[in-house]
Amino acid sequence: MPPKAISFKANSIVYFKGDKGENVYILQKGQVSLNYLDIQTGQEMHDFVQTGEFFGVKAAFGRYPHDETAVVMVDSTVIQFSVDDFEQLLSSNSRIILKMLKVFSNQLRRIHKQVRSLMSVDEQVDAEKGLFSVGEYYFNNKKHLQAADAFNRYLIYYPAGRFVDEVRRKIEYAESRKDSDDSLPPASDPPPKAEYTIEKAVALRDSGNYLGALKIFIKVSQINPEHKLFAEFEAGICIFKLKKGNEAIKHFTTILKQNPAHSRMGEALYYIGKSYIIENDHEKARSFLNKCSSLLEDGCPEQRDAALILEQLGGS
Repeated sequence: MPPKAISFKANSIVYFKGDKGENVYILQKGQVSLNYLDIQTGQEMHDFVQTGEFFGVKAAFGRYPHDETAVVMVDSTVIQFSVDDFEQLLSSNSRIILKMLKVFSNQLRRIHKQVRSLMSVDEQVDAEKGLFSVGEYYFNNKKHLQAADAFNRYLIYYPAGRFVDEVRRKIEYAESRKDSDDSLPPASDPPPKAEYTIEKAVALRDSGNYLGALKIFIKVSQINPEHKLFAEFEAGICIFKLKKGNEAIKHFTTILKQNPAHSRMGEALYYIGKSYIIENDHEKARSFLNKCSSLLEDGCPEQRDAALILEQLGGS
């Protein structure tokens, strides 16, 4: 396949982390960000591709999955090369080789710096001891309800941990004392009934009231960190059900930008693909539905639906 120019709208995805590297890309105009997790801090990092620079080279030449997500920041044009075509370009243009070596050296320097920093840390954060210490804090301050909760979480995450025996003893004691715990609210002052709950949103969604469900899912995502990821995702499904294609595309794209390793990535790509059908962009719909098929569970409704749509659109 000869090189071709591809236009991308802002917030589009050129490729996701984990996609098989098959092509090399050169940014002709616009702006692209390569998003990846910092190996030192675990935070998301952003490397911006400059006009004339190429990206996706390591994965394409190594024949392994991309280790970053390429996000289009503004309307952009990207030249896509197959590996064979790019090798031909390299063989006839020494300037391209020098530019590629410069890109690789910058990436290797960044990785070396992060690894060296990790190796120089004298004492790594001990998550197991940290969780145990949380339980200890509440236990020593006679907050038995909170202590029991923290210690029970410890057993979930570290069933064979260093402090298991002590944790079990303290759970037994805390459980016996939590009914008289002064951290409990007074019996005469019951907590107010929750106005915004996941259960209420799901009930509305299942009844077909997608607008009502959307409002509650959004509110839950704002006020309840424990259910934030689930609520945000379900809000996107409601937006799709309301036939708001562009809004659904932006919503799910934002979710994947913030969580490149999202556990429901396959579903997100499925809804993005279906949303492009709403917007009559069948080429992009086909692209996203092809991507989602390999990530969804075999035989699940979304995978079967994606396969049916791809057949109707003319295959992959």
